Amino acid sequence: MNRATELHEQGIALARSGDVRGALRLFDAALELDSNQPVWHFNRGLSCQRLGRLDAAVVAYQNAVRLEPGFFDAWSNLCAALKAAGKSGSAVEAGLRAIQLNPESAGALINLGNAQKAFGDWPGAEGAYRRALVLEPGNPRAGLNLANTLREDGRLPEAVALLREVVRRSPDFAEAHRDLAFALLLSGNLPEGWRENEWRWKTGDLVGAQRSYPSASAWTGEEIPGRTLFLYTEQGYGDAIQFFRYVRLAAQRAGRVIVECQPALRRLFDGCEGISQLVVRGEHSVVFDFFAPFLSLPNLFGTELETVPATVSYLQADRGIEVGVPVDPARVNVGVVWAGNPSHLNDARRSVPFESFRRILESESVQFYSLQAGTRGEELKRAGLGERVVDLATGFTDFADTAVVIDRLDLVVTVDTSVAHLAGALGKPVWLLLPFAPDWRWLLGRETSPWYPSLRLFRQPVRGGWGAVVGRIVAELDRFASDRPGR
Repeated sequence: MNRATELHEQGIALARSGDVRGALRLFDAALELDSNQPVWHFNRGLSCQRLGRLDAAVVAYQNAVRLEPGFFDAWSNLCAALKAAGKSGSAVEAGLRAIQLNPESAGALINLGNAQKAFGDWPGAEGAYRRALVLEPGNPRAGLNLANTLREDGRLPEAVALLREVVRRSPDFAEAHRDLAFALLLSGNLPEGWRENEWRWKTGDLVGAQRSYPSASAWTGEEIPGRTLFLYTEQGYGDAIQFFRYVRLAAQRAGRVIVECQPALRRLFDGCEGISQLVVRGEHSVVFDFFAPFLSLPNLFGTELETVPATVSYLQADRGIEVGVPVDPARVNVGVVWAGNPSHLNDARRSVPFESFRRILESESVQFYSLQAGTRGEELKRAGLGERVVDLATGFTDFADTAVVIDRLDLVVTVDTSVAHLAGALGKPVWLLLPFAPDWRWLLGRETSPWYPSLRLFRQPVRGGWGAVVGRIVAELDRFASDRPGR
């Protein structure tokens, strides 16, 4: 055995033991000595993919198929890596090549379906998943992906039925339980949806994130007078703001309530009803008897559509905070957000391309203020709207600042981001632009939300149909402005 082969074999042993970084170093060393081995490039691609180095994985798989054009596994993995890297068109091409080489592979069909869906070919994706299920009727991943495709295509009853079947066949498949939860919640079946959502702790990035404390018990919603309850935010800002409403209810069942939150929410939550003590995540050590995460509270309180605790304004802006907001009291003042966090899994669908959204900003009946966080706010200047729209987001330090600004506006027009939750929690009129397949909390077929009485929902009539939504917003803005006397 020559030295290059030796290094490759050692790399395989390290990969099997779990030392992926060590394995990658050895694969690189082997390829420096001999770069003409397609399997070695393939194994390097596997290591890079496991480490999240997607561009490097793509290059490695491309090298493998260049050296061996009939390398089925490399083509299939290349499809998955390209899709994960956001190159869905190239991913579809790689996936089709893999299926040509092996039409009986359910795994390759799943990879192809994922790429086709990312590319916008929904019928193609559905067909790929269905063919995978013909080959492997009990394949849980194919069933899950098909069910989610049906849900996102507006075929919710079919999706729920299929997800139930996947869970029945694979009762320990946590992702299926979680996605069943989302489908049930979207359909309005909140009680069962909350219960299924407790499986979230066994999925993806949340594995190992569920907290436990040796000196405290997980709260089950019971009355605990004289005892201390610890509540903590667990995921995004929007979730934290939406479910903060339960703190006041929890305080009615406990002696004291300690709330832990992200730093950006501290000033917003500080002093709110029901909180005995507010702490920032990772900065304080506290003593308590019971604990619960925010997203479990709807389940603990048995929340149904008819019993959503929907106080009009359960958060208040601190008007003592000085924020320079040049709001013109003689005009109708509207805050806008057209894009969410780009790292969000669904951001491509929930964010509105600026070219489409700018039609709203060209309305002369109101004065606009940008609440858009991040680099997307720079699109205003590039579009020549820097003077037409007042950019306020650059002055925000946290959500308390944002709340003060929203409090001074007449209306907020936004996509599905934390700003929508904040404005709704403040009781401010909010117009929310929603994609055809919305997040579970906005339900289907309605223009109002049980969570926020001041919210109005503007839904895409078809997938990608932002033009119709924007057109409605423009027309409604003129009416909104004309209804404001003296302005």
